[in-house]
Amino acid sequence: MKANDIGEIGIIRRIGKILDSPYLGDDCAVIDNGDDYLVVTTDMLHRVTDFPREMTGEDIGWMSVAVSLSDVAGMGARPVGVVAALGIPGDTDVEFIDGIATGMRNCAKCYGTDIVGGDTDQHQELTIVTTAFGRVNKDQVKLRSGARVGDLLCVTGYLGTTAAGFKVLTGEREASPEDRALLFRSFFRPEPRLGEGMILSGYQGVTAMMDVSDGLGKSVYELSVASKVGFVVDADALPVREEARKVARSRAELLDMAICFGGEFELLFTVNPGEIDKIEGVGFTVIGKVTESGLILDDRGIRTEISCKGYEHLKKKGDTVH
Repeated sequence: MKANDIGEIGIIRRIGKILDSPYLGDDCAVIDNGDDYLVVTTDMLHRVTDFPREMTGEDIGWMSVAVSLSDVAGMGARPVGVVAALGIPGDTDVEFIDGIATGMRNCAKCYGTDIVGGDTDQHQELTIVTTAFGRVNKDQVKLRSGARVGDLLCVTGYLGTTAAGFKVLTGEREASPEDRALLFRSFFRPEPRLGEGMILSGYQGVTAMMDVSDGLGKSVYELSVASKVGFVVDADALPVREEARKVARSRAELLDMAICFGGEFELLFTVNPGEIDKIEGVGFTVIGKVTESGLILDDRGIRTEISCKGYEHLKKKGDTVH
């Protein structure tokens, strides 16, 4: 059996069983730090699979840090530092490397932290690994395992914007200069929801949380596995920008963009319905509810299974690649 026979999710499950660690299963590992929890996450990005040629060095540096900070946000934690390792091809322009470092620094500082260390090495393909650290009060950390039947399912921001940007970037679709600028910024400079995560962590009524950078479909699947529940998602409730709606040629394509593509660094969370009106300072949309089992998309009364599991680096045989 090969890696592509079981895909990324299958590989993660196998490794998790071997490691048998209590720290696995959420956006970050959660480590007892005495008075609070230390949360830690690591992400690896590659030139071919993660960085389109149109991205500048600063774009690449920004995204590399943002992807890990988004995991910290998913735990409701405050970032306290980022470590970065760069595998750099020998023929890379030094100015391009300067751009990467600048983008990394700017992203970290934008969210109240710094690049505090790392490593560099020569590599055949540009590869960047970032490790982010955060701290959160023990009674405020948000895990994936707390969703309960009857809770409401919510998401910050918008979905499908990155998918629309990708379609325009690859020439599959056209967009006005104004729309292109917005769509490309969403694609190249994602914004982790750290402020929103820290606010949501203060509400006991928020029962589970994670980021949706790998796609809404994969995220509801991961939440369902961790919490041992199901979800019904209301197709009409999915928040989609008008710029993304213009790119889609059909309702089916628009739903696929919002559910299956990923790339948005928004937060997906569940809330006790009796507590939802107490949440202030966070823009979010109620997109569904927690049920006993199943992953269902309710599209104006027509119910279908949410079968896409978002973006995976290790594609299972027969899967569609973006």
